[in-house]
Amino acid sequence: MSQPRKILPLLLPLILAGTWTTGCWRQPAPDNSAEIQHLTSELETTRAKLDAVEKALSTKLEDATVAAAPSEVKATPEPAATSANSEAKLAALQAELSAMKKRDAFVFLEASAALRSGTADIALERYQQFLKNFPNSPLAADADRAITELSATADREMRARVAVTDPRRADRDALQNFRDGTVTLKEIAPLLKGRSQSEIVKLLGAPSQTFRDGKELGYADKIIDTTTGNKGTLVIGFESDSVSTLRIGYLGKPVKP
Repeated sequence: MSQPRKILPLLLPLILAGTWTTGCWRQPAPDNSAEIQHLTSELETTRAKLDAVEKALSTKLEDATVAAAPSEVKATPEPAATSANSEAKLAALQAELSAMKKRDAFVFLEASAALRSGTADIALERYQQFLKNFPNSPLAADADRAITELSATADREMRARVAVTDPRRADRDALQNFRDGTVTLKEIAPLLKGRSQSEIVKLLGAPSQTFRDGKELGYADKIIDTTTGNKGTLVIGFESDSVSTLRIGYLGKPVKP
């Protein structure tokens, strides 16, 4: 018989701590003490029941093992009805635990546990699912704050993993964004740094216009100005046949890649 997962002792300290907060959250969470206290009481009761039944079943298993071994005096076999009754109690408790785990507090605590383990992207996904499933929960405000704080962290973690597993991914994304006219100077700069004029033309295609006697290449409507959100012309300047500056528009401020 499979034993139920003993997750309750791990979750109780989180519940007793009240609503989940992190050091970087700026606003206090609403008072959910009544809900938490009620859930804590239920968890304590269910844990005690599970512990008692598990202990009883363990004792019966040991007795059955002894009874099965060769011996001059064998233990009296446990009546089938008593064994079945114990298994029924355990099944009922497992069902009760399963139902409790579907409650909003349990789902919230699972997301919090993922955050404690350091997996921000998994925690973010679980908090988002929590809001979808329990939009009116007293813990919704806590989940919303967690999502705000975790979004940037999860994005950094994802980029870091991509950089290790696929180091050329960022370059491919920047090039595709350039073709779509949605790239920024910050995104395109690493891709263009140190390249010659012929390499730039091979990479980005023929320019839509040139400046300063062909010493600068212009690509119209290919760059996003983050200060305005508008598309502009990417102007690439060269020095000694190597990319030296990037700017948005002819009069834009030059930026070294």
